[in-house]
Amino acid sequence: MKSVATYAAAVIVLISCAACGPAHGASGSSVVRPATSASNVQDTDVPETLSAATAAAQANIDRFTSGDYAAVWEHMESDVRAGITQRDFVTFYETCKKPGAPISVRGLRLEAGVAIVVMKIQGVEKSRTMVYENGTWNMQATDDFASRLGEPLPQLIAEETAAGLCSR
Repeated sequence: MKSVATYAAAVIVLISCAACGPAHGASGSSVVRPATSASNVQDTDVPETLSAATAAAQANIDRFTSGDYAAVWEHMESDVRAGITQRDFVTFYETCKKPGAPISVRGLRLEAGVAIVVMKIQGVEKSRTMVYENGTWNMQATDDFASRLGEPLPQLIAEETAAGLCSR
């Protein structure tokens, strides 16, 4: 019976992470979209390395699992920040998602300005993409979430609820 409860808890965590997670979840999508370029590049101390990308991903995952959705939004790729306000992003997550168990991240590979990391969520691995923008590593939205950017918040919540992906 304990293993059934553990399995059910793992499924709930995976559904919530697959639905949204950090940057709309750990969909497992390994599709690499090009990083957005910005005209105002700023100097930072963040190197363009796999270890730096992995550390940035782990930090953003930790923000998500602690429920700090405003900080998660700040570390999303620029397309996400342009497509949904921080306020709506936070409202969406507070309405549909709940913080979960710790998630570990490891680096997989680095390509020009893009890093693929793997998140381990209760024994299940899902890949995510980090993009190097303006001297920092930011998490890329999953393809599903990226395709819905710009939709009104009530519509996003309704779609998530209808798909059975709201965990609150």
